[in-house]
Amino acid sequence: MSWPSKSLTNDFTQATALVADANTTTRSVMSAQLRELGVKSIRQVSRASDARKHLEAQTFDIVLCEQNFPQESVTGQDLLDDLRRGGMLPLATIFVMVTSEASYSKVSEAAESMLDCYLLKPFTAARLQERISQARKRKVALQDIYQSIDAQDFDRSLQLCLSRFYERGQYHMFAARVGAELLLRLAKFEQAQHLYEDVIAVENSSWARLGLARVQLEMGQAHKAKPLLEKLVEEEHTYADAYDNLARTLMEMGQFEEALKAHQAATDLTPTSIARLQRHGMLALYLGDKEKAIGFLERARRLGLGSKMFDGQTLALLGMARFEIDEPKQLRGFLQELQQMVDRNPESVRLQRMVQALRVLDACMQQGEAETLQALELLTKAVLEPDFDFEAACNLLSVLALLSTRNITPSETEGMVRTLGMRFATSMAMAELLVGAAKKHPAMSEILTASNTQVLRLLEQALAPSRNGEPQKTVETLLAQGVASLNAKLIETAWRVLHRYEADIVNASELRSKLEPWRQMLGTAYNKPVLGDRNMRQSGGVSLRGMDSPPLQPTMAPSNP
Repeated sequence: MSWPSKSLTNDFTQATALVADANTTTRSVMSAQLRELGVKSIRQVSRASDARKHLEAQTFDIVLCEQNFPQESVTGQDLLDDLRRGGMLPLATIFVMVTSEASYSKVSEAAESMLDCYLLKPFTAARLQERISQARKRKVALQDIYQSIDAQDFDRSLQLCLSRFYERGQYHMFAARVGAELLLRLAKFEQAQHLYEDVIAVENSSWARLGLARVQLEMGQAHKAKPLLEKLVEEEHTYADAYDNLARTLMEMGQFEEALKAHQAATDLTPTSIARLQRHGMLALYLGDKEKAIGFLERARRLGLGSKMFDGQTLALLGMARFEIDEPKQLRGFLQELQQMVDRNPESVRLQRMVQALRVLDACMQQGEAETLQALELLTKAVLEPDFDFEAACNLLSVLALLSTRNITPSETEGMVRTLGMRFATSMAMAELLVGAAKKHPAMSEILTASNTQVLRLLEQALAPSRNGEPQKTVETLLAQGVASLNAKLIETAWRVLHRYEADIVNASELRSKLEPWRQMLGTAYNKPVLGDRNMRQSGGVSLRGMDSPPLQPTMAPSNP
């Protein structure tokens, strides 16, 4: 599902179309209007959920989608947002929202989501042709940008975007939005910041203001992003993407209760967004509001189990919740659904670890202590692997804490918890989430809190020499401690000290060559609290099919009604 191999034209005879509307007569009328355009291949569906399945499975050149579906809580806008967020809607596709609503908020929402057309009913075939032709004209004009993105030639696509914007070429604002997203994805944060600022100077658009905040978040400047986002949601209280990013900002600052409120606002605006329901539920669970969390996660499961936007972590957390209230049948059901995701995505180590976590709990409920410990060993042996991430650590801590409620506590638990604490306590926010994952076991929580304190003490002691004119000693100490603990913050701090005092460090080149592999291995640039699959496109970002990670294949189980 990428940009067409042949150049786009305004000839629609070879185009494919999807028409989604609950009303049979309306679908027939719109299909007839498309045929007048020359479109021959047209598929009709009456439900948004069916439209989602078709759009995940194949590429359409044109999509006509009703905004409201009376028999479903999902709206056309919800569908569009989720498809964009999952990177599953090619930029070559023309997405037309048809509706009877003409409110400012709806039109504004459509514009921010990069919708191609917003068409009010009733409309004539001539009006439809005019709007679709306009959209195709823009895509034809920009196809050199999109084709270079699909070809992974990001330098060329970026240059094309910047040239079009600064020379005020055709569709220069659209090109600027794509170019800024490219800069963000390529970690060229200062350039992205300048581009967003230049756009704002020309047109104070919401997407550019949100983009500026996203850049600051990526640069580790949550304190700068927060006031921008707070002002944005105050002025545009229906801008769900802004609430998403505000929640992310507040999480990075350790303000979890406030982050939960921001998630609530985003969920209220888009109650059928699978991604938002999952993030909201995950944070609520970590904060101890189990009833609310399970409600959101169950709803996400009902809506999304057959979708590529569904995250297996939802099933893992629901399984743990069922273990806690002694429901072995339901736990096994979630385990089976998660195993189906693994079967469809056998390369996903992340999903495999989630399955193993539930297998441990399933063995505890269905078999015995020996089988439980055997299953646990398969999970714990990976704790020192580079790809054993923060999410995996939280899941393991939750499993260990839950097992303790059944009087199963492996002898190595204390050491293992300390290892996890020393590795992943890289900020106050991360430390608090670790403690939240282990809340069922007070002793484990105390070890994790102590580990965070120890990491802070190590940092303070290691930085002292740099303040006294011995930066080389600081870098060497932090490197040794970072390698021993696999703590990304220690490694990243060593890197920053090296960068700042490079001219004063005799063996700077040698230290750089030692640090760089560890930075890459531990992913220090991404060492931030993230709920769910970090490969999903960030809220407010542009779907760039050539850069987006392919979504996981869903389970084959149908969504529950």
